Amino acid sequence: MDRVLEIGGCAAGFCGRLFAQCGHDVVRVESARTGRQAASQAWVSEEAIAVHLHAGKRRVRTDDQGLIAALAERADVVVLEADTARDVEAFGFDEWRPPVKVAITPFGRTGPKKNWQAASNTILAMGGYTYLMGDPARAPLSLPGHYVEFQSGGFAFTAANACRLAKTTETIDIGMLEVVMALSQFTTVLWHCAGVIRSRHGNDFWSVVPTNLFRCADGWVYINIVPGFWDAFTVFLDRPELLIDERFGTNAARMLNRDALHALIADALAPLAKQRIARRAEECRIPLGVVQSFDDVLADAHLAARDMWQPVRRTRGGGVLRSPRPSWRVAGEPWPALALGDPTAEAATAARADG
Repeated sequence: MDRVLEIGGCAAGFCGRLFAQCGHDVVRVESARTGRQAASQAWVSEEAIAVHLHAGKRRVRTDDQGLIAALAERADVVVLEADTARDVEAFGFDEWRPPVKVAITPFGRTGPKKNWQAASNTILAMGGYTYLMGDPARAPLSLPGHYVEFQSGGFAFTAANACRLAKTTETIDIGMLEVVMALSQFTTVLWHCAGVIRSRHGNDFWSVVPTNLFRCADGWVYINIVPGFWDAFTVFLDRPELLIDERFGTNAARMLNRDALHALIADALAPLAKQRIARRAEECRIPLGVVQSFDDVLADAHLAARDMWQPVRRTRGGGVLRSPRPSWRVAGEPWPALALGDPTAEAATAARADG
């Protein structure tokens, strides 16, 4: 298994998490010089983000440039996340000689913006996501959480593994703006294939009707009915006559008559409870999901059967917490046992000693 050195905030942390989940030896350096780290952790508590991202890693809290360089030289893969290209260079990244090196910055290591700083909401706005999110005629919204960082970490993990499998020595440059642009599949397809510029429409996906959020008797449900599910959806609504209604015969017609269709759906769902809606959706085989609370998700029988929740032992304070596993695994391979290490000076000494 590879030795992986991880330096940085949530993007590097998520990349390292994927390596640790696969059983690789991951050492995480927590340095005050990685400016994104503190800002990235502001969404949730430090312990919560540590349990999710850093279980199964050895953690070293140090600003010792010599120690960091020594760890990099002993690694098979180094992943460094920094605020700018200049900060990457300041770490000595170009002098390190592991087989695979990955740098993650907001705008990459080349180009006129390489030394610009940006938070994730800035990247989302520049990449066009913010333009699409929110209600029409109101201020745009941004995605919560760590979407940009986690997607960038996923790209880093994929690229680094490709190099290791190919047995090549490579330096990989990941710009978060390009990551966001690469994920704009609906926007790109609509523009190139239909000449349509997407815009904000709240919960309504707009180009596939109905795709929207609806209130029911005890909560909310979300519906996504692409053309292939339309016939089954009329059965779900107990309104088979809609099949011969010219207003709704095609997706194009449903787009033109969306308000009338949304009103019919709202009337049908308003008196029904989520449990009944979910059962009927399964019977009719349509893509409809109830909006669940966090407690509902934790108690979900399907996720339990899939062994979704992994126990993480806390080194400090004792106790075991639950954290989500990745959504995939290699068939037949066991999940590694994970513990949340404590980044102390002793950990740094141990890392220096054993490489």
